[in-house]
Amino acid sequence: MKTCFIVNTSLEKGLPIYLKSVGFNRYQEHIVRKNGHPDYHYLHTAQGRGVLIVDGKEYIVDESVAFFLWPGVPHEYYAISSEWSTLWLTFNGPACEMILKTMGIKPFEIFKLSSKQYLEGILEAISNKASFYNYIVSIECSQLIYSFILHMALNLQNKIERNFESNYLKLLPILKYIEENYSKNITLDELSKQIGLSPQHLCSVFKKTFQTTPYEYLIRIRIQKAKELLIKNPMIQIKEVCYEVGFKNPSYFCYMFKKLEGITPMQFKRLFG
Repeated sequence: MKTCFIVNTSLEKGLPIYLKSVGFNRYQEHIVRKNGHPDYHYLHTAQGRGVLIVDGKEYIVDESVAFFLWPGVPHEYYAISSEWSTLWLTFNGPACEMILKTMGIKPFEIFKLSSKQYLEGILEAISNKASFYNYIVSIECSQLIYSFILHMALNLQNKIERNFESNYLKLLPILKYIEENYSKNITLDELSKQIGLSPQHLCSVFKKTFQTTPYEYLIRIRIQKAKELLIKNPMIQIKEVCYEVGFKNPSYFCYMFKKLEGITPMQFKRLFG
């Protein structure tokens, strides 16, 4: 997706809604806006995880979460994974406040995405049109943004529950520990000590929050790291990848890779290496 920042004409600013910017940020930087954004601002995660701070409260923004802010709402956000990629949209216009209030969209919303792919399709369409921006295109973008707002309103039915957010923040040290030590022989006892829970309680909270066990999560991280190695270094041997990401048995590594990715490491290497 192309990143576009628009300098609007007075004619475009007369539209009910007009585009200000749209884009993709592969390496999301640390943002602090003490006076808020000057425009209406939507953002969701493409890959990785970040933290959003609004009114002194922290919210995790992972690949299933989006947030939306009206102009002037102070906020801060930053990455908590090695790479945090984001997609965003900003817009403004004389009809924005009325439209958002009518749809029940408040000055700050954070919610789980139920139609992420569809929303990304609209963002892609806006980005493609904005690359050749003129007044006619600004009208088309205005229509697309209105459609985007409608679908965002539908997603707001999935607002973040407090229990989920509380558990997520409690487990954050576990996620960080796995991210930093995935290549080592990590035990359940070792993980439970990171947050002062018993191994049994940790498994229960982790499963309830992520619908998977700590061990299954570790395996997924190792497979993700293996994919990154295979892409970055096409000459690397499969056995070398296996040991480097923390597996002890190449056969088991290949079995888990195919189970999660649908193809073997060698097939993945041929396709993407």
